[in-house]
Amino acid sequence: MSGELAELAAKAIAAINSQDPRLIAVTFDPRAEIRTSRNVHTGIEAAIRWAEKSYDHLDRRYTINATHARGDAVLVLGSVDYVWREEGEVGDSSPIALRLEFRDGLVTVLTVAEDAARALDEFEASGS
Repeated sequence: MSGELAELAAKAIAAINSQDPRLIAVTFDPRAEIRTSRNVHTGIEAAIRWAEKSYDHLDRRYTINATHARGDAVLVLGSVDYVWREEGEVGDSSPIALRLEFRDGLVTVLTVAEDAARALDEFEASGS
């Protein structure tokens, strides 16, 4: 099951990176929540708007370095990269953790944590 969840997490992150509303809609639950340090985005339309957010000349991309699965949740450790649209080069990169919770193969909650080490400690301590 943990391998399946890691694959589902990779598909969800690929959908976010693609900014394709159709891919997001088939990987996220219609009532999904995306929790960031600033806001909670609830529902598929809000998830799509969050994923489509871009900057003047930069695109946001998530890179997966490691996954940890437990129960119905996956913690993805990686980086958030801001890529120059024209050159395709990474302008900035920061470590990040993404916790994805699943039900029936769909993301129900995505929590974005800027402190990856703390997120890993909390994930391991929570038992899920």
